[in-house]
Amino acid sequence: MIRKAQKEDCPELYDLIHEIFVDMELPLLDLLEPDVLKAAVVRAMHEEVYRFSYLNGLVYEEEGEILSCCFGYPGASEPVIDAALRTAFEEMQVTAPRLFPDSETFAGEWYLDSIVTKQAARGKGVAHQLLQALPTLALAAGETVIGLNCEKDNLQAKKLYEKVGFRTVSERILSGHAYDHMQWELKDAVLSN
Repeated sequence: MIRKAQKEDCPELYDLIHEIFVDMELPLLDLLEPDVLKAAVVRAMHEEVYRFSYLNGLVYEEEGEILSCCFGYPGASEPVIDAALRTAFEEMQVTAPRLFPDSETFAGEWYLDSIVTKQAARGKGVAHQLLQALPTLALAAGETVIGLNCEKDNLQAKKLYEKVGFRTVSERILSGHAYDHMQWELKDAVLSN
């Protein structure tokens, strides 16, 4: 079942998205103790405006277990999307650089910031189902394009994104890694449904 994320999900959702942080080799991971980073991010996840706010999240759940989640937001909000984390660090009296120092998205698109599935649930169509739910969120936010970044060597993910309707439109460097910026024009999704 796909549902909106809830505040009480945040610690478990952090554990899932932390895998993305590790894959991206984010410098902040080496600067803070893991429990400090988790506490700050979970605190920020409870806020209304934050890239990983529970309000920006969808989860895929089976028998009470969260198997996958995704987070997204309108690209125009990127300049303020991490203010809640900076505030959490300040309240915790933690000095830390930005978790995501690079620009990832563009105004005019609903940005799929992250999608991650537990290892045991991969290859079972869980992420595909979450992706299919995204047009509703994007259109409700007034956007007709969904954007995402796919690491160039993640061919399995790229194949999934292309199957749904995403196409590569540019390249980006994020945390020193090369990514394809992909977009899904929702007029195409509406016509094909």
